[in-house]
Amino acid sequence: MSVGTMNDNQPKAAITVSKMCSLLSMSRSQFYWHVKKGTFHAPNKLSNGRPYYNASQVEDNLKARELGIGVNGEYVIFYQRDTETPKEKNSTSKSKPKQDFTELLDGLSALGLTGLTNSAVADAVEQCYPKGTAGHDENDILRTVFRHLKRSGSV
Repeated sequence: MSVGTMNDNQPKAAITVSKMCSLLSMSRSQFYWHVKKGTFHAPNKLSNGRPYYNASQVEDNLKARELGIGVNGEYVIFYQRDTETPKEKNSTSKSKPKQDFTELLDGLSALGLTGLTNSAVADAVEQCYPKGTAGHDENDILRTVFRHLKRSGSV
């Protein structure tokens, strides 16, 4: 004989404020701000004082969020969070666009390094500045890449 479990799709008789916030995809502070304004129902209290929401309140609150009309009948516009996680954002930016290193190539050739290709300079810049060159002085970049190429013996 197996014990049946309740599915997430079936509404529970009562849920906590944390679960309500999770269902609405908002923080507790934002949620309570909306409760104070009348956008959402205020929670009921158990005999021990713990706040909870019954199934009809949950449905009303979810409907208010979905339609943009609070339980008090006023229109409300909710902030939509970005659904993409930071990890996903980083993985999509992995393929960096090809940068133009012609100025850097000119500077390196003026310092006596000839026969360099754009890809060789790009590799050197990537090794010297793995987080990118933004915020670095052009002269510092030129000096660092020059030293790197000289030390590596690739020229």
